[in-house]
Amino acid sequence: MSNSIHYELAATGFFALLFFIDLLKRQLPSKRTGAFQFMLCVMMLASFFKVDSDLSRYYGESSMINAIMQAITLYCETLCFFAFYAYIQAFTHSLWKKKIQFRVDITIFAIVSVLVLSTPWTGFCFRIDKNGDIHRTMLFAALGVLILLLIVHSAIILWKSRREYTVYRMLLFAILMTGFLISILVKVFYTTHFGIFSLYIVFIMYAFYLSLQSPDFYVDNATGAFNRNGFLKVFRERISYQKETACFLVRVRNFSSMNQMYGEDVLQEVQIKIRNILEETADGGTVYHIGSSTFAVVFDAEQDVKDMYERTKASLPVVWNVNDEMVNHEYSYYTVCYPADGEDVEELIQRIHYARSDHENHHKPGELISLRHDTVAASEYKKEVAHLIEEAIMDNSLELNFQPIYSFEKEKITSLEVLSRLKDKDKKYINPEFFIHVAEESHTIIPLGEQIFRKACLFASQNCIFELGIEDININLSPAQCRYEGLTENLVNIAKEYGIPMEKIHLEITESEFVDKEAVSRTLLRLKKTGAKVALDDFGTGSSMLSNILELPVDFVKIDKSLVWSFAEGKNQFLNDLMPLIRAEGKKIIAEGIETEEHIEIIKKLQGDFLQGYYFSKPLPEDQFIKYLKRFNKQRP
Repeated sequence: MSNSIHYELAATGFFALLFFIDLLKRQLPSKRTGAFQFMLCVMMLASFFKVDSDLSRYYGESSMINAIMQAITLYCETLCFFAFYAYIQAFTHSLWKKKIQFRVDITIFAIVSVLVLSTPWTGFCFRIDKNGDIHRTMLFAALGVLILLLIVHSAIILWKSRREYTVYRMLLFAILMTGFLISILVKVFYTTHFGIFSLYIVFIMYAFYLSLQSPDFYVDNATGAFNRNGFLKVFRERISYQKETACFLVRVRNFSSMNQMYGEDVLQEVQIKIRNILEETADGGTVYHIGSSTFAVVFDAEQDVKDMYERTKASLPVVWNVNDEMVNHEYSYYTVCYPADGEDVEELIQRIHYARSDHENHHKPGELISLRHDTVAASEYKKEVAHLIEEAIMDNSLELNFQPIYSFEKEKITSLEVLSRLKDKDKKYINPEFFIHVAEESHTIIPLGEQIFRKACLFASQNCIFELGIEDININLSPAQCRYEGLTENLVNIAKEYGIPMEKIHLEITESEFVDKEAVSRTLLRLKKTGAKVALDDFGTGSSMLSNILELPVDFVKIDKSLVWSFAEGKNQFLNDLMPLIRAEGKKIIAEGIETEEHIEIIKKLQGDFLQGYYFSKPLPEDQFIKYLKRFNKQRP
């Protein structure tokens, strides 16, 4: 038996393994996924029939049987190139967008199929003589030219959309297409088949497959449903193909506070049960878990959403009994449809994000709320703010305010928090939490954060604040910034430029938006190695987790004002347990929202370390803050 057959057998085994590995994984319901699985399938079949064809020739089967096997093999190989062409189109969201394109492609493929499969009887593409040798015709060469044109067309499609993909992705496509081009040339110009080349194609496909996003990336570990990444991928693809889409959203109200009351494990079990109920009532729709408190189901028609709403409202219990815990829930329901509610995919996604966020006045329990008109203004405002952020970055026009932080131990102001300020077109200040969130979404948080850090260092240098009793400059750090590998080096260089020791830098990070906790932890560790201190900001908000205090490398915990105020009003006693736990971990405590003598006495009694709030001062512009600091710390001008 020739080496060529052995190589083909190995290639067949590898292709089969790759195909079934991919088939066993849970895949998104997208055209790209289907096109890739189809491509793997036909490659496996082509390799399988090539082995059969070679064995048929090796064992001296009749000329007709050899011809039939050769025709089937050639057909499957041709199908491989059509499948690759279809995958490229699906990858770039252009697979048969137009009916005329579909008709042309199908017509060409039908003609090729007839010519190839009828060859054993017509001799269109090749003939086999009595000695078993294959003689190819001009039509065979024309078929090679056609396939070559398909590969070239695929390259043109990729080149037009090159800015949307990484250089690494485009390079892998180029290697794969080069392999296919070589296989065409070998098939057309050489009568001898090089079996080892099949293994070469297999290994290229393996490298390509391993470079693809793992299907696990699109699955939520907590519930087993597809996650937000998968939802956005499918949603964008459907709208790119102008396919009518109806999205049904279910949001569990007060999920964050429930998380604090009952714990993550209990609510995870509730999430799983909600997912199961939604899948039972979805009737053909796909369920996605797009946020800790929000599920989405995608349908093809708006009426499906209305029917789903009625079934879901009747199925979801208000009281859950989980591990003998009675968990009470209310639900908000939303719908957004394409194209009825708009044709801009990013605007529709912003409306979906709006449904996931905390807007108490709009989350009405039990009602099905259409996200058609009332959220357009909010979406447009977000775009406007994103533009203002870009302008502030270009013009270096972001403003800073400074709020003092009082030390119980030193009995004076020893720290200040740097607070950024951005004005809208009417010269009114925009909520800082909002525009920082917009900067994170629009990927401008890195240059914006650097501008804030640079201006804070400039302020400290020009005003010699360390000579006025200030020991730490507290600067907010977004979790999104922590995903940037060069963050630590940039901050160190900026501080060095203005002569500010990193030991004087105190970075405050909010835990509410931890997308990648490991990346945050790695970045904080790198920052601490420079001498900087780290605080966990706004602890006590709905998404706070005690595990973050224990696991993250922080030096300070900043207690949110809501906890201080509710404790003072007698609504909770959580601080009695929380503050000793923080101190036991060797971390210092900063209490926000201090506005009365009573607040001060509470924190003093609970052995807090620092106070911040309007009792001392609101955030002040640079000159006013310096005057206040000198006066409070009894410094003379």
